[in-house]
Amino acid sequence: MVSTGRKQASGDAELRRRRAEYADERERGNFFHPRAESCPWCGAREIGPRIRLADTRQGKPGTFGMDECRSCGHVFQNPRLTDAGLAYYYRDVYDGLGREHYASIAERSRPAYRKRVQLLDDHPRSGRWLDVGARQGHFCREARVSLPGTTFHALDPSEEILRAQDRGWVDAGECTPLLEFAEDHVAEFDVVSLIHYLERTTSPREELSAVRKVLRPGGVVLIELVNPHSRYARLHGRFWYCWMAPQNLHLMPRHNVRELLEEHGFAVSHVELGAANKPFDNLAALLTALNHHLPPARPWPWLSRGGGPAGRVLRAGAMLLAGPFLGLAFVLDLLLHLVIRRGRGGNTYRIVAVAG
Repeated sequence: MVSTGRKQASGDAELRRRRAEYADERERGNFFHPRAESCPWCGAREIGPRIRLADTRQGKPGTFGMDECRSCGHVFQNPRLTDAGLAYYYRDVYDGLGREHYASIAERSRPAYRKRVQLLDDHPRSGRWLDVGARQGHFCREARVSLPGTTFHALDPSEEILRAQDRGWVDAGECTPLLEFAEDHVAEFDVVSLIHYLERTTSPREELSAVRKVLRPGGVVLIELVNPHSRYARLHGRFWYCWMAPQNLHLMPRHNVRELLEEHGFAVSHVELGAANKPFDNLAALLTALNHHLPPARPWPWLSRGGGPAGRVLRAGAMLLAGPFLGLAFVLDLLLHLVIRRGRGGNTYRIVAVAG
């Protein structure tokens, strides 16, 4: 009993410490740039609000506007988060308190990882592969099973990628930004993968320029991005999971990305549309709405206060009652995917391009 009491007291003290750190950072932080008056993609001034979002994943405070360019269709966060704001909202998502939750999601994504690798079946893949925005390294771990002769190098801001190197999931892991990394690794890689990475960068144009720099002539880039024209984006509104607010800064229509690749000397060899769809929209929207409206599952340190025992009981009861609806949404997603995968829609698209 004494040991349990000490552990509880230590946990409470740690929660208070982290809560004070989050509160202090929030109070001191300059989290937003001035509002942009033109499209960051094409420069047009014909922009307007698309949707206002909250952080529905972690429930961190703040609201985030997404504007859309009426000229090129680019969707972007406006005003955009500063580096301090991004650091605040990324903390404890893929590492720290969010490490285990993300790892459980990544473990269930192995079929999607294998499909990405299969897209390169018609391209030479042996040699060196750079995965940018690798998070915990799960994709590299899966890919190297299929490609035993390939060396995997991975970049991610989180130190979780260093743990991936220790586990042997990647051959080398670094927290170095791609723009900096590219200066010292010109023409060293045969493949570069950007899996839901460009959406979260401040300048996708500069990032693709860096990709071209690190690729050898004839090298391949594999890109996976959220499709902002998905019908579910309109249907589910702010609870569409793929908004991923406030992490996603740019949601780019595929024709924009294709044009940008060609500007940087790439030849697009394959575009995967409906087949790239991830069949979870309805289930994820329902879970996102529940998570947003119900008391928190835990007294997270970024919240001013926890939900308390009564709140946790309410949450557990509501989730139990929602069980049949969640099951129905899961089945509906699988059935609709049979149709979506044969079309040109879906929540995700993939592009493979070859460096000239």
